[in-house]
Amino acid sequence: MKARDAAQLRLDTEVDACEVDDQAADELFAVVDVLDAQPPLRRSLSDPSAQAADKEALAERLFSSRISAPAMDTIRSVVRQPWPSGRSLAEALERLGVRALLSQASKQGVLGRVQEELHDVARVVLGTPELDDALRNRRFSLEGRRELVSSLVAERVHPISARLLSRAVAARARTLPLTVQSYLDMAAQVGGQQIARVTVARPLDDERRARLQAALERQVSGPVVIQEVVDPDVLGGLNVQLGDHIIESTVAGRLDEARRLLTTTNFSKVGRNG
Repeated sequence: MKARDAAQLRLDTEVDACEVDDQAADELFAVVDVLDAQPPLRRSLSDPSAQAADKEALAERLFSSRISAPAMDTIRSVVRQPWPSGRSLAEALERLGVRALLSQASKQGVLGRVQEELHDVARVVLGTPELDDALRNRRFSLEGRRELVSSLVAERVHPISARLLSRAVAARARTLPLTVQSYLDMAAQVGGQQIARVTVARPLDDERRARLQAALERQVSGPVVIQEVVDPDVLGGLNVQLGDHIIESTVAGRLDEARRLLTTTNFSKVGRNG
């Protein structure tokens, strides 16, 4: 495990003990918004030359009277850590707020629904150039872009999905779809799942999806969540990426394999004949 991943796991475990609920998650997001708007403040809270106790004391003075105990405990845990920049500290707080919402979804038994809704919205954005361009355009205010996404999902998604999508508009991972993908990776971690990214020429029906999921879960001996991408270029069949493993059963893939075999065979014949 990489040092950064190990540190993140320790922080996750520490923050899980704080029992961050929906309210505390929103408070963390509010603190992140303050830090994003005030670079000197986030630099002070992440200053590597300052003592951890001094940074905790500064955070206490700024936020303790305005936020709940779980949110304050989370901030203490974060400012105690070494951060390469104030921006990375803000990103860590944002991540913990997102993780808290996903944990709440898991406790409420709606994590699967939230994952599906996030994936579907990201897919719509990727497939709609005008919408994708509008959400990338920093000439539009963040609030205006959030209103655009809110109007897109209206009341058709779970409230937790709506809140996560609102945060994703800020696009900390460059674009909304990439940011949502980081949420989905986190959701799989929260749910103890592995992600199977399935590319198909046409959408899977319920029966085929269920059979595929059962087969993948048997293969990994654990829960798998399927993220489906429709791409006509796969020419039938499907392509599955599960962790580091790729399962290729598309027509295009079989043709490529046939071409490789033919090339190898031809070279072998040339070698023997020469």
